[in-house]
Amino acid sequence: MQESVNRFAAAYKDFALTISIKKTEVLHQPAPGVAHAANTSITIDGQPLTNCKKVVYLGSTLSSAVNVDEEVSRRLARANAAFGRLSTNVWNRKGLSLSTKIKVYRAVILPTLLYASETWTVYSRHLKLLNSFHLRCLRHLIGVKWQDRVSNTEVLKRADLTSVHQLIDHSQLRWAGHVMRMGDERLPKQIFYIELFYGKRNKGGQRKRYRDSLKANLKRSYIDTADWEDLAHDRSTWRSIKAETKNAEHSRNLHRDELRRKRTERASKSLSDANDLACEVCGRKCKARIGLI
Repeated sequence: MQESVNRFAAAYKDFALTISIKKTEVLHQPAPGVAHAANTSITIDGQPLTNCKKVVYLGSTLSSAVNVDEEVSRRLARANAAFGRLSTNVWNRKGLSLSTKIKVYRAVILPTLLYASETWTVYSRHLKLLNSFHLRCLRHLIGVKWQDRVSNTEVLKRADLTSVHQLIDHSQLRWAGHVMRMGDERLPKQIFYIELFYGKRNKGGQRKRYRDSLKANLKRSYIDTADWEDLAHDRSTWRSIKAETKNAEHSRNLHRDELRRKRTERASKSLSDANDLACEVCGRKCKARIGLI
């Protein structure tokens, strides 16, 4: 890295340009299992560069942790701020219909929330945070409170929108198709297929790679992982992946409804069997003995 920086600085001097030391920083992204280096000692003309743990480049946050935790937090903060700025003029304005508010939400809030999500390697914790914010905003627009006991599936149906899971799945599959149709000389395609010549993965749990995320996405969308590259080469055929992601979303909704039904049955059964767990003062029945306390 020091040798590359030296050549870069020399080329700048040849064109009578200067590199700002204050604006140039070093971000170290260590390999798994390697401690983060507090000082990488990269210099330009003998002047050391400042080390940082995160940097914003083209609107996306790159961190030394090599994950999207910082990026998801930044996206949530930006989307929350944008949603708050439109409260008076759009969300709380009685003269606007619900369909108009949903169109504004789709055009402003969702792009802010999911900016560059096609390149994310997401975990379930990221999807949970993003989807919770998404549903919380939709409940505010529709006017549904948690006391109304309206399911998330019903909220999405009333808003005529899908969950964050399907939005990210669709954007990642579209981006994978674009990369597949690129020429072999293009840098994104080279990075997509690049592999290390040496080293091996440690035993046990591994860090999730973009390929792992894409493979799970293909399986959820019922697309064969061995033939998806041939399908992606045909642009018209690959455009039909939106229907496949809708099928995956439908399966997720059915699974959620089944879990909700089982929870309701368990709660009803436990309440009916709790005849001995009744308050001696008011007679109210409790599901557990802690309720009496």
